[in-house]
Amino acid sequence: MAKLVVVKGDQVTGTDKHKVQGFLPPPPAPPPAYAGIGSFKYQGSITDDLSDFVRIGGTPVALVTSRSSLDPGEDAPPAGRHSGPAGSEFTGPAPNPVTLSIVDAPLGAGVPGSGAGSGLLTVNGVKVLLDGDAIDTCGPAPTTGGSKVAAQGQDFVTCST
Repeated sequence: MAKLVVVKGDQVTGTDKHKVQGFLPPPPAPPPAYAGIGSFKYQGSITDDLSDFVRIGGTPVALVTSRSSLDPGEDAPPAGRHSGPAGSEFTGPAPNPVTLSIVDAPLGAGVPGSGAGSGLLTVNGVKVLLDGDAIDTCGPAPTTGGSKVAAQGQDFVTCST
């Protein structure tokens, strides 16, 4: 089955997990502290470490050495979907979301998963990313990346998998 080749700016979406801290809801005064793990939506794009050699329609091709970044504002509380107040599926007792902040790092960077890339198409020996490849967002455990890249920047170059 043929898949589109990923280029700079293609969307990366999914969820990952982060350590958070904040407080439990009142009534105890003062409210007790909370520390746990929550799930966060990841909305970003392929931005860094792209091919210097191969371009499609003038746009650099993404490789398994490429990186993604969160879209601007996604990590800014309270509206950003990748900030403490926007989390869900928290461990333990339900915290007061407005008090939460993400405490682990790195925040926002994504790298292609171990099985990502074309088995046939390479640039200087490095696999090219393909539509639907897994992206591990925001670093090592517990931030398991459940994100994928979607080829949208070009619609005419494909690679058989």
